Amino acid sequence: MVEIIVTTLAVFFFAALLEIGGGYLVWKWLREHKGKIFGLIGGLILFAYGIVPTLQPAEFGRVYATYGGIFVVMSIIWGYWVDKKKPDRFEIIGSVIVLIGVGIMFYFPR
Repeated sequence: MVEIIVTTLAVFFFAALLEIGGGYLVWKWLREHKGKIFGLIGGLILFAYGIVPTLQPAEFGRVYATYGGIFVVMSIIWGYWVDKKKPDRFEIIGSVIVLIGVGIMFYFPR
């Protein structure tokens, strides 16, 4: 069971990294007028993001609901590492609550 949890979490966090990273490049292209190559690479990364969640063992709805929670946490981490924005206590508390929720949704036996 531990191996399944570690593997699925790795896939979730990889998908989040792809979506946030790809979206970030598209943001740079459109909002900050970076070169079109930013948009192209961002779009390709976002396409790859669309494939990665299919590696999960659960059905679409549960995978994407759980992924939404992981995305919340990764967005906070991205903001800290890339945008140098330290999360406040409410962002940290909210992230912990979200992780507990997705853990229950995805990993509790049915």
